Amino acid sequence: MEELPITGIVIPVAEADRFVQSASGGPRRLPGFGTVPAHITLLAPFLPEEELDDATWEALGAFFDDVTPFGFELTDVCEFPGGVTYLSPEPAGTFRRLTQELHKLFPEFPPYGGAFDEIVPHLTVPLAEGENMAALTTALTPGLPLAVHASAAAVFVTDEDGTRVLGTLPFGNSAA
Repeated sequence: MEELPITGIVIPVAEADRFVQSASGGPRRLPGFGTVPAHITLLAPFLPEEELDDATWEALGAFFDDVTPFGFELTDVCEFPGGVTYLSPEPAGTFRRLTQELHKLFPEFPPYGGAFDEIVPHLTVPLAEGENMAALTTALTPGLPLAVHASAAAVFVTDEDGTRVLGTLPFGNSAA
C-alpha cells in the first residue's frame, strides 16, 4: 500500500458515488485510504501536492484541453486477484489511452507506481465490513449498466484527513 499522502489524476464519476456507499448508507472505505469519492484513476501516485507548480498545471491543462468529452458505461462488478472489487468501464480503451499518454508526459510516474504490467481501468468499490463479492454483486447489478459522461479530470490528494480535489481540468473540444 502507498504511504499517505498520495496524489493522483482521476476522472471523477459523481454518478457512481451511490455505489461507493454500503447498504447501510455509510461510506465504503478503501483500506488505508478511508472514504474516497467514486473515480477512475488515470495516473497515481503523482507529484506530491507541494510540487504541483504552475508549469505542471499548465501541462495538465493543455493535455486535457485536447481531450474530447466522452461517454462510457459502468457495466460489471469485478474482482482483482488480490480481492479488490470494482466496476468495469466500457469502452476501457479511452482510459488506457489517457493513462498511457499521461505517463508519456510524466514518465517518472508509471501507472499504479509500476506495480502492474497491465492497465485495467476500474472504479474501485470496496467491500463494506462483513460484505462479500456475491452480496456486492447482488446490491449493485440492478443499477448497471450506468451511463456516464466524462467532461473533466481532477487531481486528488488523499491524506490522513481524507480526500480533497486540488484542481479540476476540463476537457476541451479540439480533439478529433
